[in-house]
Amino acid sequence: MSEIYVVRHGQTQWNQERRYQGQRDIPLSDAGRVQAERAARYLSDVGIRFLVSSDLLRARDTAAIIGERLQLPVLCCSLWRERDYGRWEGLTREEIQIRYPDEWQNYRANPQLTAPGGGETLAQLESRAIRAMRWVIGHYRGCSGVVVSHGALLRTLLAWITHQEKPRFHLDNGGITVVKAHGLDHLVVTSINETSHLADL
Repeated sequence: MSEIYVVRHGQTQWNQERRYQGQRDIPLSDAGRVQAERAARYLSDVGIRFLVSSDLLRARDTAAIIGERLQLPVLCCSLWRERDYGRWEGLTREEIQIRYPDEWQNYRANPQLTAPGGGETLAQLESRAIRAMRWVIGHYRGCSGVVVSHGALLRTLLAWITHQEKPRFHLDNGGITVVKAHGLDHLVVTSINETSHLADL
């Protein structure tokens, strides 16, 4: 059995402004670095053996802070990147609705098969998220480890694991979710969005 601690990266300025970040390389804010340090402290005594991260800057920096405390190298993997939001990246929901009203309506009506702004459909994101998780399980059989990734990808992955039709999970920056893997296709979510380490921030 593998136990995987999935961490959403620390906060960025665009998170605060509620902008679609997608695959843009946005750095952590000061608050985001503190969240990463708190996550590292939380993870320091649970027997972590590996540390994998999305290759985007905000995830890499979060993982580096965790890796420094756990004395583990960070292995970056592009499969764990955030959803590609195409030309919506850098915009707020309100700005998208004004600039691309038809595109927004089509996306809301059929997110599974409609790509936002020329980016990834939800179906494409789900396929990539499944490949990402299976890649980790295959490489680190029987080991406990950490994966640092992004909100949309992680919500989509959790929806697939729990057989939910839509990814409606709330995941805070710096929050930790635990997935137990009994082989490649038997996954169980045992904890979602643990934030006790962030309580006083």
